[in-house]
Amino acid sequence: MVEKDQTPDRGSRVLLVAVMLCLIIVAHVFMWFSDMPRDLKIVFTVLNAAGWTIVLAPILLVDRWLATIQSGNTDEDPEVQSP
Repeated sequence: MVEKDQTPDRGSRVLLVAVMLCLIIVAHVFMWFSDMPRDLKIVFTVLNAAGWTIVLAPILLVDRWLATIQSGNTDEDPEVQSP
């Protein structure tokens, strides 16, 4: 069981994802303004987007699933309270 004190709040997680997305976008903008060949830029962009989707999608989906499970537990059994 995960202690509530150990999990970061939702705002900090959203901020972390927003910062990561901004850094990824800035990196792509710099790449597209570089003097690399256009077809190589497209390949790198597609590979990067696929890679980040593989990394971030499960994290975000599990987070939503866990939030749903936790909200369902508090609605069903109000007598059981975590310390």
